[in-house]
Amino acid sequence: MEAQRRFIIGIDTGGTFTDAVVMTDSGEIWTAKAPTTPDDFSRGVMDALSEAARTLGIGCSDLLNRTTLFKHGSTVATNALITRSGVKVGFITTRGFEDTTEIMRAIGRVDGLSEEEIRHVTWVTKPEPLVPRERVLGVRERMDYLGQEIIPLNRGDVMEAIRRLIEEEKVEAIAVSLLHAWVNSAHEEEIRRLALEADPSGQVYWSFGGALSQVAGEYARANTAIMNSYLGPTVKRYLGDLESKLQKEGLRGPLLIMQGNGGVAHREHVTPIANLQSGPAGGMIASAYVAGLLGHQNVITTDMGGTSFDVGLITEGYWRYAQEPIVERFRILQPIIDIESIGAGGGTIARVDAETGRLLVGPKSAGASPGPLCYDAGGEEVTVTDADLILGIIDPNYFLGGRKALNKEKAQRAIEEKIARPLGLGVVEAAAGVYEIVNSKMSDLIRRQVVRTGYLPEEFVIYAFGGAGPVHAAGFAAELGVKKIYIFSTSPVFSAFGAASADVIRTRVMTCQYLLPVDPAVLNQRLDSIEGEMKETMIGEGFGSGQLEFRRFFTMRYRRQTAGVELPVAWERFSAERVAELQVTFEKKYEELFGIGAGYTKAGIEISAIRVDAVGLVAKPPLKPQETRGTALSSTIKGTRKIFFTRPGREFIDTPVYDYTRLGVGNVVKGPGVIELPFTTVLVPPGFHVTLDDYLNLVMEIS
Repeated sequence: MEAQRRFIIGIDTGGTFTDAVVMTDSGEIWTAKAPTTPDDFSRGVMDALSEAARTLGIGCSDLLNRTTLFKHGSTVATNALITRSGVKVGFITTRGFEDTTEIMRAIGRVDGLSEEEIRHVTWVTKPEPLVPRERVLGVRERMDYLGQEIIPLNRGDVMEAIRRLIEEEKVEAIAVSLLHAWVNSAHEEEIRRLALEADPSGQVYWSFGGALSQVAGEYARANTAIMNSYLGPTVKRYLGDLESKLQKEGLRGPLLIMQGNGGVAHREHVTPIANLQSGPAGGMIASAYVAGLLGHQNVITTDMGGTSFDVGLITEGYWRYAQEPIVERFRILQPIIDIESIGAGGGTIARVDAETGRLLVGPKSAGASPGPLCYDAGGEEVTVTDADLILGIIDPNYFLGGRKALNKEKAQRAIEEKIARPLGLGVVEAAAGVYEIVNSKMSDLIRRQVVRTGYLPEEFVIYAFGGAGPVHAAGFAAELGVKKIYIFSTSPVFSAFGAASADVIRTRVMTCQYLLPVDPAVLNQRLDSIEGEMKETMIGEGFGSGQLEFRRFFTMRYRRQTAGVELPVAWERFSAERVAELQVTFEKKYEELFGIGAGYTKAGIEISAIRVDAVGLVAKPPLKPQETRGTALSSTIKGTRKIFFTRPGREFIDTPVYDYTRLGVGNVVKGPGVIELPFTTVLVPPGFHVTLDDYLNLVMEIS
């Protein structure tokens, strides 16, 4: 029986740890962690797999040999962008528009900056371009906004641009983005054919804006093509090397890569730029899966790892895509789940500002190497984890389930020297200040995310995950007034769990202009055409008709507006009555977001964009409710330790420590308390209580 067991593996490479989740069709789950290895990310992946195999009591080769699906969320693309370690790129565009990426639509100076950074006007500058002006070349051609050819493509210009970029500039990749190629990409396709003539061996990596995005907006689409070429060879090389290592170790199933749209794709079909934000997207997939089981319509997803704090929203059962995601200060046009991040993780650095004398936390992180001071691996800066350790929240002898001992004395000396003494505080008060500041930063981010969607925080439940999330969840939830927090047994590896649970998803987003009331036959024909093409592609990837689902979304707005509101569309076919109902639905949603009376029907209403997700359903193990009840709470206590609580008073309290693995369904832990899992710690402050529900989730509420 054991020899016949088959596995699904999800891997998420984070900034500090690489997480692994191994699942079976029957619902069994094993988790593992290993340090991320930025010099060679694949090494961290293999280390995490070895640790997972050890947990199962089998060899790594045996684990991979019995794996039917291997799904991987990677930070390779994001890391290459952050560190500016992509390849040398050239850019070909319509003559007269060579400065588009330098002008940056007049918003490049502030795009991607925090409000605090924007306030320092003298420091604000544009980001260094991925392609300098001397490698941006224009060619004669022109399509108008309707897709009609105004000026034919000049082949001589194209061949000269290719020659100059390859022979003189020695580029490794070329991006092409022509004006209005989103509506008619014929000229870009002609350049693709000329590229094959000029570079038949395929030594240069090519990207085309019209193929990557059918959405209006030449600046963001140009960035999309440039960024895809900049990252392409790096991502392609990494995935090829990883696949070789996995196959050498025994993997026979496909390697599926997590994408920022919330789905996975076969390695050979992965677009490098789609790999951005794949880690946070895994957390959203896991959240959507669990929310469906628990019946939660509105969820705040919070992922606090070692480097960042990521926040996303599920509203009315759906997540949203960012209209123009900003990645490392560049706007792009890609279907990426709307998740906002700040530098607030366990490894986030705390310091006293030399000029103002204020205690600052973030955004820089100690990362995987050297990590927090208490790791005793060469770190010299005080981090959030060091503060949590001094407050007694973390057991120095039970970090990573006891695999790693933390140096509390070293953290204490550093906090005293770098934080407490400059501020005139005691060590514990200084650590408490770090704890409170990082909680406030996280609650501020959540509040902004929620309020701008027209909701209030108390209308949501919070899902707290990431290795550090359960440590701080009560702190930021209390500031928001959220009444219920969910923490899962898989919370420390939730993005990897999401990757393991992810379906194959292909997304098409395209600009359109349908003024209501639109002829329903026109809408039906457009949707049938889009879905027909996508269905053909998905069947080519091995999916049967019964394994396919289509999700439709319309972006709608009042005429003359530049931004719209995205609405899910549940109907398969449109009629005149449903078109009228669509208008009513939009106006109701608009007033929910912007206030009663904010709409202006006389201006007219239009559909400005269509998004279709083609979902190829893959096997995923069911999460089943448990029936283990009646465990005596006293038998789950491991011991006590003194923990400093900042509310309601500021004092150390002798706090019972509970072993999560011994808790039974229905057990209630009243604060103050601590619940320890192998890879995280759940802090239950005074005034809170935690109940273990039927799915073995920890449900924290204000008493």
